[in-house]
Amino acid sequence: MPGCRCVNCVPIGGSAAVAGWRRRSVARVVGGRSGGLARIAAALAAGALLVAGGLCLALVGAVVGLGGVPGVGGAAAVGGAPAVGGALGGQQLVCGVPVTVGATEYGGPGDPSSGTVGASGVNLLAHPDSFAELGGTTFAAADSLGGLPYGTALAISAGGATIVARKEDIGLGGGPVAGLPRVIDLWWRLAAALGIPYEHGRWAGAVQIALPAADCAGAAPLTSGPRALLLADGLAAAPAGAPAAVRGIIASGNQIVGKPYVYGGGHGVPLDVVAASYDCSSSVAHLLYGGGLLPAGADLTSGDFERWGEPGPGRWVTIYASATHVFMYVAGLRWDTWNAAGPGDGADGIGWHPLVRSAAGFVVRHPPGL
Repeated sequence: MPGCRCVNCVPIGGSAAVAGWRRRSVARVVGGRSGGLARIAAALAAGALLVAGGLCLALVGAVVGLGGVPGVGGAAAVGGAPAVGGALGGQQLVCGVPVTVGATEYGGPGDPSSGTVGASGVNLLAHPDSFAELGGTTFAAADSLGGLPYGTALAISAGGATIVARKEDIGLGGGPVAGLPRVIDLWWRLAAALGIPYEHGRWAGAVQIALPAADCAGAAPLTSGPRALLLADGLAAAPAGAPAAVRGIIASGNQIVGKPYVYGGGHGVPLDVVAASYDCSSSVAHLLYGGGLLPAGADLTSGDFERWGEPGPGRWVTIYASATHVFMYVAGLRWDTWNAAGPGDGADGIGWHPLVRSAAGFVVRHPPGL
């Protein structure tokens, strides 16, 4: 299960620039090692996570509740800044603007416990340009970069080289690296391609990261408030403080606002392609793909969403599904195929709707971590 694999804090050893402990990847070895949960339990029992009377702390942001509004919660908004990534020691990850952060390496022949399959499920040997976002042992907790969806690209620079790599893993993290927040773990093949000498999973140092400008062209507009905002043109602005997955969902919704409703429309079309028409389930799937929560080949019906994700409402995203219809709230704004709440509920069609509609007869689900 992604996010529940091997996480062991081990001493850094010979790196004088780094104090404290570092994480191992949550990747697992192809062919199967012993379960990560068992190793975590053993490490905790042995006290291996204790450092100078403290713990290796996950970098988890404060959560602000917005009582009773479906699908709203999460970190306090970052007032007005055009941030696309998460907070990095007071800095913001902005499209095309590099940020210097602390990094470590993992994997390779000297670090076999890190395994070769990322938490996203990809084989890291086949995807050598991969990195892990740090901060915790689950997708929700590993949010040192704002909780980037799996597959998110970052331009990573070190020693004059720059490589566009993708998030395929998560990890616990640890203390600062050379005074910088430790936010990213580089798969050893990626580190080598950047000219970083292999130190058997013990290297630590500074790198620069940036969201590639080309990947930000379709980003959702932002609002400084804690809820998504319906704009005059029918598009939605995402809360600046929302997780990256939520901003991706909203951006993907904005792609297809106003598309014709056709029963069965959008099904059989890969989710990374904008279809000519949609129905309720294909449109919801398109949005979830934009948040990195579904693979491009997924094709779910409204009934499938009755079993998708986790039960109950989410902090940011709440899905209401039945055998005949599905809709959802994203940061407090409803995505639906019609203005079911009546006058004042926005345009009569596929898109964002500002009012809360009846949920009678629907199963309530939410994406893990959101």
